[in-house]
Amino acid sequence: MKIVKFLFSLIAASGLTWGLNTSHNIKGAPIPAMGSLMSPFEGYWHNGDKITASPDDQILKGLKGTVKIVYDDRAIPHIFAENIEDAYFTQGFLHASNRLWEMEFIARAAGGGLSEVLGDRKISATLSTLEVDKLARRRGIVKGAENTLADWEKDPETMKQITAYSAGVNALIAKLTYKDYPVEYKIFGVAPETWTPLKMALISKYMALDLALGSQDMQATNARTVLGPDFDFVFPEYFKEQSPIVPAGTAFKKSAPVPATAMAKGATSSVSPKKGPLSKNDVGLGNSSISSVDNNTLPFPDVENETQPDPGNGSNNWAVSGSKTKSKHPILCGDPHLNMRLPSIWYEIEISTPEMNVYGVSIPGIPAVIIGFNDHIAWTQTNVGHDIVDWLSIKWKDNKKMEYLLDGSYRKVDLRIEDVVVKGVGVVRDTVKYTVWGPVVYENDTMPNANMAFRWLANEMVESSSKVFYNLNKAKNYDEYAAAIQDYNIPAQNYAFACKDGDIALRVQGKYPLKPKGQGRFVQDGSVSSSSWKTMVPSADVPFYRNPSRGFVSSANQHSTDPSYPYYYNSENFDAYRGRTVNNLLVKSDSFTIEDMMKMQTDNSSLLAAEALPEMIKNLDVAAFSAPEQALLADLKGWNFYFNPELTAPVVFEEWMTAFYDATWDEILARPDAKRIMKPTTHRTVSLLRDDPNSKFFDNTKTTDKKETAKDICTASFKTMAAEMVKKTAEIAAKFSENQKPTWANYKDTEVPHISNIPGLGRSHIMNGGHRNSLNATKKNNGPSWRMIVELGADKPRAFVVYPGGQSGNPGNKHYDDFVDKWGKGEYYEAVFLRKADEANPRIASTQTFTPQK
Repeated sequence: MKIVKFLFSLIAASGLTWGLNTSHNIKGAPIPAMGSLMSPFEGYWHNGDKITASPDDQILKGLKGTVKIVYDDRAIPHIFAENIEDAYFTQGFLHASNRLWEMEFIARAAGGGLSEVLGDRKISATLSTLEVDKLARRRGIVKGAENTLADWEKDPETMKQITAYSAGVNALIAKLTYKDYPVEYKIFGVAPETWTPLKMALISKYMALDLALGSQDMQATNARTVLGPDFDFVFPEYFKEQSPIVPAGTAFKKSAPVPATAMAKGATSSVSPKKGPLSKNDVGLGNSSISSVDNNTLPFPDVENETQPDPGNGSNNWAVSGSKTKSKHPILCGDPHLNMRLPSIWYEIEISTPEMNVYGVSIPGIPAVIIGFNDHIAWTQTNVGHDIVDWLSIKWKDNKKMEYLLDGSYRKVDLRIEDVVVKGVGVVRDTVKYTVWGPVVYENDTMPNANMAFRWLANEMVESSSKVFYNLNKAKNYDEYAAAIQDYNIPAQNYAFACKDGDIALRVQGKYPLKPKGQGRFVQDGSVSSSSWKTMVPSADVPFYRNPSRGFVSSANQHSTDPSYPYYYNSENFDAYRGRTVNNLLVKSDSFTIEDMMKMQTDNSSLLAAEALPEMIKNLDVAAFSAPEQALLADLKGWNFYFNPELTAPVVFEEWMTAFYDATWDEILARPDAKRIMKPTTHRTVSLLRDDPNSKFFDNTKTTDKKETAKDICTASFKTMAAEMVKKTAEIAAKFSENQKPTWANYKDTEVPHISNIPGLGRSHIMNGGHRNSLNATKKNNGPSWRMIVELGADKPRAFVVYPGGQSGNPGNKHYDDFVDKWGKGEYYEAVFLRKADEANPRIASTQTFTPQK
C-alpha cells in the first residue's frame, strides 16, 4: 500500500513540475524527461521500497581497511572501522546512499544554486528562486564559505577528515546510474554533482543562516522613531522574572576592557529609558496619536522580513547530577527545535574506531556526530541567539555608488561577480559591492535594506571544522569536553554536558563581538570606523558553570546571564518561558528517572498561559456576555494550562491572546507599515497587564471620547475572539470533516513537509500537542527535531531517542518517515549502543562489509 501511495504522489508531483515550468512561462524551461521518469525500468517505479534482508557488501576505492556496518531494526548504521578516515569515508557513503538529494539541496540553498536545478519559479508570494539565490550571494554566503574552506585547509587533520568524507560521498555517486538516482533528481531532471569540501562549508553556513542570522536593526530603528522615549519601556532588554542560563549571582571573569560610552561618536545611540509610570501626555504618544508618524518619516520604509530565520528556532537542554536521580547516575536531555522536514535534518548513527565509540545524530553533508554520547560523556546543544549581525548605512560619493565615505574620505568598493545559473535560461550575472563592513546587499533604492552594508560575524569567523566534533566525539571527561569545544565558533550554542564520573556543566560557547552597550541594536553609521567591533570577548570570559550546588544545568534560549555579566550582548528573541519552566521542574525532585525526563521533554504545559490567563479573566466585564461567550469563559476557567491535543480551551486562549495583543499594541499593529516595525514581546504584554492595567498603551488610538484600560481591552478582545471561534469551528469542521469545536491538534495542524515542498512527499495532520512556549515546543512545522535522553550508568549508557522522520531519504522506503508517529505521540526508542561489531543483540537486522579495492 505504501508504494501505491508513493507512486501516486510522484505522478502528482510530476504534473506539478510541468505545471510550474509552464505556468510561469519561463522561456526554454524544460519539463522533466517524462519517458525516463515514467519508465518502469529506470523511472520513479524503481524508487519504490527496495529494502532487502541484507544490504550489499561493497568493494570501494579509497578505503584503507575493512569496515563492518551493523544495521539495527530502525536502519541505524553502526560503523566499525579501523581508523577515523575509513569511518568518515563510510559515513559519507551512507549519508549519500540515504540523503543525497537533501545534501545537494541544502548546499545549493545556502550557496545560491537552487535556480540551476529548479529554474526561476515563485516559492512564495514575493520571492522567486532566482531572488533567493541572488540574496544568498549578496549576503556573502559563498565568499564566506570559501573563506571557511581556506581556513580548514590550513589544518592537515581537518583536511584528512573532510577529504575522506567527500571521497565516501563520491564513491556512492560514482556507482549511480539514472535508475538509482533519488526520485527528486528524476522529477527535476538533473543529475548529482561531485561532492566537494566547499559543499560541506556551505552546509555549515546553512546552519549559521538558520540559527545566527536573526537581526531586527531596521525594525528596531523604526520602532524607536514611532515610540520615541517610550521605546525602552516597551522593549526592555532584560526582565526581572528571567531565570538566566548561568544562574544569577554567578561571579564572572572580566579580562578585557569594556568600552565606557554608550556608543562611539557618529554611531546610532540608544534612547534613554523613561523612568516611572507613563501617562497619555508623555513624550512619545504626546497629545496626538502615535500613528501621526507616517511611513514617509520611518528611516527604513523597506525592510527585509521574509528571509529571516524562524524565531521559533530554539531548543531545550539540561543535565542533572547523580545527586538528583533515582539511579544516582547523571542524566542529560536535549531537544533542538528546528524547522521539521522530510528527509529529516538529522541522520542517526554510531561510529566506532580504536579511539572512540560514539552514538547520536549527524548532519548529512558533514562528518562526525553533532549531538550524542559515548561510553564516558553525553552532550547536546541549544541556540544562544546573541545578535551577531550589524546593518550599517552607507553614504555614497555620487549616484555611481562606487565609492563610500569612511572617516572623512572616500573609499572604493571591491567588486565580486556572481554568476547564477538558471535552468532553462542560462547565466544571470550579478555584481556585489563589498565595503570594509561586508557586502552591500542592495543599492537599488526600491529594494529592502537598500544602501546598507551587511556585517555578519559568520562571514568573518569561520565555522568550526570537523575536528571540533571529532575531539568531542572521543572526549572522556570534562577537561576534554571543554578543550574540544574551545574552537567552536558559529553558530553559538549552549553546550550542556554530563560525564560518567559525575561532572555536569554548561558553556555558552561561541565567538562574540566585544561591543559597547547598545551597539548593534539599531542601524549604525557606516561612514565612521568607530562603528566597528574592536575585538571578541575573551574565550576565558565566555559564560559557563560546572557542578552547581543546585545539581543541574539547563538552557532554553533565554538570557545567557543576568545583567551583572561584564560584556554587553543583545537579542530581541530571548525566550521568556521555557527556561523558567525547566528550572521550576528541576528543583522539585531529587530522584529523577528517565521516565520523568520523558515527561518533561513532552510537557505541554504553558507558563505563558498560567501567568496571562488569570490576569485576563480578572479584567473581564462579563455583564453583557452572551450564552456562547459564557461557555467559552467556562472552558477557560476549567483549563489547567496544558496544550493537549484533544482540548478546545487552548484554541480559545490562543485566539484571545492574539486578539488581546493586537488591541493592546494598536499604536504599532494598526499602522499600514506595521510589518516594518519591531513588535513588542508577549511577555511584555502580559507584564504590562499585570503591573499597569491603566497604562496608556491600553488606550484605543481610534477612540477620542474615552481612555480605555486593560479591562476594556480584555473584554473587547474576548468578544473578538468569540466571533473568530465561530469561523475557526467552521473552517476546521470543513477541513477535517468533523462537526465539532476545534481541538488544539487540528487547530495547530502540525506537519512535516518535504524539503523541496513536493506535494504528497511530506506528512500532514499530525495530531499532537505542545505550544511554542511549552517544553514540547511544537508549532505548525517547527519543533523538537531530535529528542535524546541519556543516563550515563556504571556499566553502559542508556539512551532513549526519537526524531520526526526516518533514516531514508527515499519516499518509497519504509524507513522514510517511520519515526513520525511515535514522535507525535511523545514516545521514544531505546538506542542500540554496540561496543563490538559481532555483539549479540536481538535488534540487529543485517550487516554489511566494505573492503578496500586492491
